[in-house]
Amino acid sequence: MSRRARELTVDQTALVGVVRKVARQRSKINTDYVMAILRAREEGATFGAIAEAAGTSSQAVQEIVRRHGPVKRSEPKAGVADPA
Repeated sequence: MSRRARELTVDQTALVGVVRKVARQRSKINTDYVMAILRAREEGATFGAIAEAAGTSSQAVQEIVRRHGPVKRSEPKAGVADPA
């Protein structure tokens, strides 16, 4: 059985608004961070150089690139007719 939410006080409502604002800012910062890493890789920077600049490990940078990088399409197999 779910509980019914109680009314927030004026102070609580203000604090929840601050949490919402900071969450939006954090989301934008995270997106900018990932995009900067991807752009650096596209421009040829090494994982180690990016990691040093970001204050993290090269493994973490590799994982970000793996998860957020461009989707690699597999080449059509030889001998398979193009359906188009």
